[in-house]
Amino acid sequence: MVARTDELKTELRALVGADNLIDGGDALEALSKDFYWYSPVLRRQLDGKRADMAARPGSMEELRAVVAACWRARVPVVARGAGTGNYGQCVPLYGGVVIDFSRLDRILSLDGGVARVEAGARLGTIEAEARKSGWELRCMPSTWVKSTMGGFLCGGSGGIGSITWGGINAPGNVKSVAMLTCEEEPRLIRLEEAESLKALHAYGTTGLMVEVEMRLAPKVDYDQLILSAPDWDRLLDWTDAAARRLEWRKRLVTQFEWPIPSYFKPLARHLRAGEPVSFLLIDRAQTPEVVASASSAGVDCVFQKPLADPPRPPFITDYTWNHTTLWAIKADPTVTYIQAGFGPGFRGQFAELRRRFPGEILLHLEWTAGNAKMMRGNAVWMNPDEVVVGGIPLVFFRSEGRLNEILACCEEIGVFIANPHTVHLEEGGRHPNIADKRAFKERVDPRALLNPGKMKTYPVNPFAREPAAT
Repeated sequence: MVARTDELKTELRALVGADNLIDGGDALEALSKDFYWYSPVLRRQLDGKRADMAARPGSMEELRAVVAACWRARVPVVARGAGTGNYGQCVPLYGGVVIDFSRLDRILSLDGGVARVEAGARLGTIEAEARKSGWELRCMPSTWVKSTMGGFLCGGSGGIGSITWGGINAPGNVKSVAMLTCEEEPRLIRLEEAESLKALHAYGTTGLMVEVEMRLAPKVDYDQLILSAPDWDRLLDWTDAAARRLEWRKRLVTQFEWPIPSYFKPLARHLRAGEPVSFLLIDRAQTPEVVASASSAGVDCVFQKPLADPPRPPFITDYTWNHTTLWAIKADPTVTYIQAGFGPGFRGQFAELRRRFPGEILLHLEWTAGNAKMMRGNAVWMNPDEVVVGGIPLVFFRSEGRLNEILACCEEIGVFIANPHTVHLEEGGRHPNIADKRAFKERVDPRALLNPGKMKTYPVNPFAREPAAT
């Protein structure tokens, strides 16, 4: 095996150049990791996992040649974007080759409200360029400044903008993806519209995403607002109503239980000790109406700042979605998190979690669109009842057993959990099309080399000691 690996290193070095073949040291360590350490469970499982080498192809021709060489050598292939994921998506479980897409980063076009980009293009760059021509990304993670389009679509699900447009799986958001197969002669396969779901949130197990067409939204000039109230329920009532005000053009609706805001040190001078807060990105033209509505409900606006165009800090989005967890872990290393979707009776679900686990869970809520309906061009029509209360509650970690009790309780009371403490994609989100994903993987990855071990229900893993569950 060592001889085969050495031969592959020599071959890949010749293909991509010595500077773009990494075979040791801190650089290889970094390219073998993401932010899985948010989870103490994944930290235990994944610490020490490392690729044998990483390659940075700079063209489609180089990428094809790298994949073909890996296929001949029968080594695992793991695709990597910026490494901002949280579930070990790009951590190689069985060594092999990490393919870093950072050089495949061209914006190919921004025409007709569609961004056509290579998978390694950074979302921050796409957003800035799109806004120059009157558009913006429909949804993006809180790590949007660094994240790549391919990494987001393969490892993410939604984020900023999802209050209006839903997540990446929402109909119409992704127009197409081009996938490279892992075969003796790698082929390009383009998946259009709903067919693209086979590739989304699949951790690169169902082909290597090389190009994306994603629909954009009409550009809006936003204000960044932080709203505060002495009472959680008062703030919750107003924030939930604001999320369902469809005439308010929004990109973000978030609420934090105290002491979560205390973790946001750069914002300390704007926050009131002991008070929960809500963050909104709202159409600047509607800010006076929003602030007046909040004031009439006993909710105060404690921070207001335009979102610069082109985008530049400060960004309140840097404290939302899973950035919240990062700020919390910096303040208290015992903190971890869960990813939750609450039901229509979310207030009762909050109360039950607090009753069963007093002092162990802090609520961080994110509102998103449910089943958005695409109507007449870029307009979205949605029933207010389809707005979903989800979020990323923080948990003070005691033990893996206690964490599992919390997850079991959520299931019992009707809270959907996308478990962030597993590397298996089926356990980390909703996959009603998992049979389609398995069938597509069999078609494009006949030797099961793509990110082996991450698709738990795939029956073939040549590197595992035991067969996958079926």
